[in-house]
Amino acid sequence: MESVTIQTTQNVSIDYSLAKTGTRIGSFFIDLIFMLVVYWILAALLLNMISGVDETVLIAFGPLFTFILYYFLMEMFNRGQTIGKKVVGIKVIRLDGKDPTPADFLARAIFLLPDVILSSGIPAVLLISSGRHKQRLGDMVAGTVVIQSTVSAAFTLEEIMGIRNRDDHEPEFPNVQRFTDEDMMIVKQTLARSQQYGNTAHRQAVRQLAVRLADQMEIDKAEVKYSPEKFLQVLLLDYIVLTR
Repeated sequence: MESVTIQTTQNVSIDYSLAKTGTRIGSFFIDLIFMLVVYWILAALLLNMISGVDETVLIAFGPLFTFILYYFLMEMFNRGQTIGKKVVGIKVIRLDGKDPTPADFLARAIFLLPDVILSSGIPAVLLISSGRHKQRLGDMVAGTVVIQSTVSAAFTLEEIMGIRNRDDHEPEFPNVQRFTDEDMMIVKQTLARSQQYGNTAHRQAVRQLAVRLADQMEIDKAEVKYSPEKFLQVLLLDYIVLTR
């Protein structure tokens, strides 16, 4: 599976798997069906409640406007996911590691017109299939990519930690449960890169991440008996035992 490396605002590099073309097409049709069902229900109610509504205008332009508005609002208020994206397990993120802005989501929604709606989706499919980061035109303008967001975090984390019998492990930092699978995947990626490259920059990233997590868990760093790398490894193991 193709991937993209994102440099986060904490200066940590994370690899994400890019969403496949077929998955994005499936997501689009799920959204399309959902939006059309909702639209026709609302349109029928509107025609019955308000007299003088031009049915031709409502039928010709209503679905188009509703679909663009749906994409914009859903992605903006649902952390880069529409209903279709959530069903198939993909989401929108920015290439520069920052959180997408409302302007980014608006650009993606508006460019559905040339990408998909007015062109039968041919430009979008060609660009996503052949592009380095699988971006359609709207992604290029907004500086976003669509990634696979549903991974088996438990399996992946256990694999890298080499866990054989986690029942024998007594968690040391129960506050680790406040974090998410995505947070722990960042820890995993940071450790993996430090072990792979072993240079000063990656060791510094491990130290900074360890300090940041300790602060968020309100742990007195003077009481931590581990090195930064070992501390993060223990947090990963604690998280798996406490949440799986």
